[in-house]
Amino acid sequence: MTTQDFTRDIDAVICYNDGYWFFKGNKCLKTNMAGDKLMGGEVDITSGDAWPALAGTTFERDLDGVAYSSYSGNFWFIKGDLCIATNKDGNQIVAPQRKLAGGGGWTALDQ
Repeated sequence: MTTQDFTRDIDAVICYNDGYWFFKGNKCLKTNMAGDKLMGGEVDITSGDAWPALAGTTFERDLDGVAYSSYSGNFWFIKGDLCIATNKDGNQIVAPQRKLAGGGGWTALDQ
């Protein structure tokens, strides 16, 4: 049983490895690849089972997007016009908070 209603108003979703992570408020929930089974219960985004490096940042809730880079092995979190990256284990910030464009995030967006 979850405390968030993950049937609507999802903030972000990402497919990674063996399932999908859904984000809403300060919680996240993982399903299997078929989407018919929960892979554990709802957890705080900053829990040890998720992305603890985001604790104390603006990215610990209400995300606008999440992406995984197979090139760098990092997770990128987006909120408003800001981004931040963690390592694949979610326990270390590898790129500090910055602007998506005009601040060193994705310089191609500056054009």
